[in-house]
Amino acid sequence: MRVLVSGFEPFGGRKVNASWELARRLPTRVGRHEVRAVSLPVVYGRSWPALGRAVAEFRPDAVVALGEAPGKALRLERVAVNLRDGS
Repeated sequence: MRVLVSGFEPFGGRKVNASWELARRLPTRVGRHEVRAVSLPVVYGRSWPALGRAVAEFRPDAVVALGEAPGKALRLERVAVNLRDGS
């Protein structure tokens, strides 16, 4: 199985983004599974194409998207709304 893990570049004046710091530190192999990380820009209209290029190049069986949110605890997103609205 091939797994693509995405994280984001720093934004808002911050020097790091925890999502990318985690993704880039993952091993490239876990047992028989190949893992690849990709850093996405935090610019509307650029992150989706960057992810698309990574998917086309690596052809993963699964994509795990990481991100940052306010709070102190790790949270798994159980519901997502796929809305692209640049207004």
